[in-house]
Amino acid sequence: MWTGPRALSSIDESLQSIRNDVVRLDNELKQLTHRQGGLQRQRVQLLNDIAEVRLSALDVGEIKANFRSADQQALDILSQRDLAITDIDARVSQCHQAVQAAESRRHDLLEAVNKKSQALADIEAAVQSELQGDSVYQAQLSQARQAESIAQQAAHKVAQARTDMAEKAEPYQADKLFMYLWERHFGTPDYSANLFARFMDSWVARLIGFEPARVDYWNLTAIPERLLAHANGVKEAAEIEFEAVQAIEKQHLDAAGAEQVEVQLQALRTSVDEQDDEIETLESDLNALISQRDAFVTGADEYMQRCFATLRDAMEQADLASVNSYVRETSSSVDDVRLDEIHRVDRQLSELKSDLEDVRAMHERRLDKLKELEKVRRDFKNSRFDDVRSGFDNEALIATVLGQFIQGLVSGSDVWRVIQRHQRYRDIGASPDFGSGGLGQIGDILSDELLRGSRRSRRSRSTWHWPKPRRGGGGFNFPSRGGGSGDGGGFTTGGGF
Repeated sequence: MWTGPRALSSIDESLQSIRNDVVRLDNELKQLTHRQGGLQRQRVQLLNDIAEVRLSALDVGEIKANFRSADQQALDILSQRDLAITDIDARVSQCHQAVQAAESRRHDLLEAVNKKSQALADIEAAVQSELQGDSVYQAQLSQARQAESIAQQAAHKVAQARTDMAEKAEPYQADKLFMYLWERHFGTPDYSANLFARFMDSWVARLIGFEPARVDYWNLTAIPERLLAHANGVKEAAEIEFEAVQAIEKQHLDAAGAEQVEVQLQALRTSVDEQDDEIETLESDLNALISQRDAFVTGADEYMQRCFATLRDAMEQADLASVNSYVRETSSSVDDVRLDEIHRVDRQLSELKSDLEDVRAMHERRLDKLKELEKVRRDFKNSRFDDVRSGFDNEALIATVLGQFIQGLVSGSDVWRVIQRHQRYRDIGASPDFGSGGLGQIGDILSDELLRGSRRSRRSRSTWHWPKPRRGGGGFNFPSRGGGSGDGGGFTTGGGF
């Protein structure tokens, strides 16, 4: 079984692999873009050479001037572009280093958190061992279990009574005349009507035998309400017994110094959360810088566009069709070679364009993968899956899915679903279902209607420490209860997330 920190490390390794791919594709795009600019300038130079030898003096002067000016402008623009690339590369590198430094600090803080969490678990384990032999505690725990059982039975009776009422009430509710009189409270002190209406209602009541049916229907609807009142009463009694169990547990924990350790743990956890916020901000900044750099590495930046436009304008001013025709009509093998070279350059530019499109598409896909896996890692941290109490079975499957993600075979949501499914509680000493932790959730036993105005699940006020999920996190798989054993050995690992 992987520990939580080991699983996080595996995610980080996959992230680094994708980042390395992005850097590699960045370099490929830079080389292709640089080569594209060089071929464009080479094409202009070849045209300039042909014009210098073969065109008329007047045309030569104009075309050479245009070509030389365009070439110089292109060189100047590319020099400015090189400076801009150097600047954006430096900013990306600086931000990347900041992310790595923040992740390193986070790693150190997490180690401190898990050490402190283990220390708290050791204290809780010692307290639980003491409570196993505490007769007062065991007696109170027994009372709480009995009260819980009574509350469960009462809740079951309420549910059964409501089911019975829903079935048996159908004939009454289907009788429109009966329901008309019932809703007007006929036959009760709440009934109010004028003389004529009273006469007609009385006639209808005699006609359908309303009075005995009214009594039966009232009893049918009153039973669930009476049981509900009883269920609420025994629920409150069970809560009192539960709180008495917790009071003894907390008394022993305080005597063992657990409160101070828990305060220290919470302070460390807050520091980790703050570090995660910093990492998230830095990663957002880094992704924004990478997006800016993408324009340069793909040749879509303003500098390269200006360079291409300058060279394109210069070439458009020369009648290239005339140049081609003129050269073919002459006997100069030198010009023929130059024209063939232009055609070769054009073919290379066409192939280069296709290569650029392919590499750009791969680059964009890797960036998308990077963002997907960064989200998986944020969800992992927010769910506290990197806690010392967290573990992962079937680590081979998780490693395989991460590998498939890197290859582009599965999505980030697929990775997260596998991680959630195989996250388990990891036993580090103290048992989360010991004592009060093993009692059923009284608040969860009853339905929402039964709970109106009362406290909800006790898990959030458990005596024993348990990592609480952060914003956006799903939290741990709670161990399923195995009877609330006093010795803390009755739970099993949770199944679904």
